Amino acid sequence: MSDPVDGPRGRELWERTDAIIPRGGIYLTRSARFAGRDVLPGFIRSAKGCRIEDADGRSYLDFNCGNGPNILGYCHPEVDAAAAEQAGEMDLSAFFPEMMPLYAEQLLEAVAGFDWTIFTKNGSDSTNLALRTMRSSTHRPYVILFRDSYHGFGAEIALHPETPVTGEQRHVVRVPWNDAGALERAVEELGDRLAGIMVSPLDQNPSQETREASAEIVAAIHAARERTGCRVALDDVRAGFRMHPKGSHVAMGLEPDLICLGKPLANGYSVSAVLGRNELREGAERIAFTATYMFSAVAFRAGIKTLEIYERDNVFEHMVRMGKRLGEGIVAAGRAHGHEDVVMSGPPTMPTFLFRDDVKAKRARVFGGHAARLGAIFHPRLNWFLSLAHQPDDIEEAIDIAGRAFALTPLTPP
Repeated sequence: MSDPVDGPRGRELWERTDAIIPRGGIYLTRSARFAGRDVLPGFIRSAKGCRIEDADGRSYLDFNCGNGPNILGYCHPEVDAAAAEQAGEMDLSAFFPEMMPLYAEQLLEAVAGFDWTIFTKNGSDSTNLALRTMRSSTHRPYVILFRDSYHGFGAEIALHPETPVTGEQRHVVRVPWNDAGALERAVEELGDRLAGIMVSPLDQNPSQETREASAEIVAAIHAARERTGCRVALDDVRAGFRMHPKGSHVAMGLEPDLICLGKPLANGYSVSAVLGRNELREGAERIAFTATYMFSAVAFRAGIKTLEIYERDNVFEHMVRMGKRLGEGIVAAGRAHGHEDVVMSGPPTMPTFLFRDDVKAKRARVFGGHAARLGAIFHPRLNWFLSLAHQPDDIEEAIDIAGRAFALTPLTPP
């Protein structure tokens, strides 16, 4: 792979960025560095539909979708037109925009089983607010999370805190994924000190097969609530509207008290939300929670239009069809070139690609680098995303590129 993915402009931007923005863990998973040095392009100039153009003008068929938000595809014309019309009237003011209750009503109609919503800006805002709401509603301190589950950048629930665990961080207990026995033991130990349990619909960590929440862990979560009176929050920031059109909890068989939404809500415009049941309304009302940019009329208007298109165009069914064909084609293309260990796991709308027993994703990175040079973004460590913009011809093109990239990828680690 002597031909670098980044051209002269891209390499210049890396140098300028490294000089003025701290690297390392900062922005890591949003950086091309997370894929490995010179595997994916680092800087993007433009994006439309399911294609992006890097800083040097090279075009790629993209399966990142902005790391999830662009569920309709980049720059969807109807969403952008609605946002532009709203921007011509107002975005932020000292008071609430009239779009806010309209969007809240539509969101509550779209997602099954909730009574109120609070808008936030990022998914991390939503998960932290959900933890506070469970505590406020129960007057208890402890929250159970699952090991290696990412719930945002809040210091209390960070996966790798930069300082020793102190203060409120001691009130977070993590148990292994899908280990009902460990959850039951933690619930037994915490008893009436347990405010709530937060769970994601998927264990979808880098460079590993995706695992869904088991029926046994869902049953154990319900039993914990029945036994202790704790509350249950679903972190659906990443998977929302990609596992079920009414929310991932429907696919899981989970009945949460709170649901955190984020990435897919407004097709790239920044809005997230917490939805809750009436039993937690009073607890939520006790929380002081506000921020300057949470009340963007433009984002709310984009969110309204995104939900309209999602339902009108049967986006969920489309993503499932495209994702199934992509997964089947990728596996077949790999095997056609001797790669019998290609694995596609997780929902077809947000699948994970890997080679089995690929230590440190070495082969996946080689494959991803070759695919990028051939014109497709297949992230070698993170899951992929499908969108409405991915059409059958795009999927067939992607499968063809994958086949050519497999032909260039060694059958054993480099």
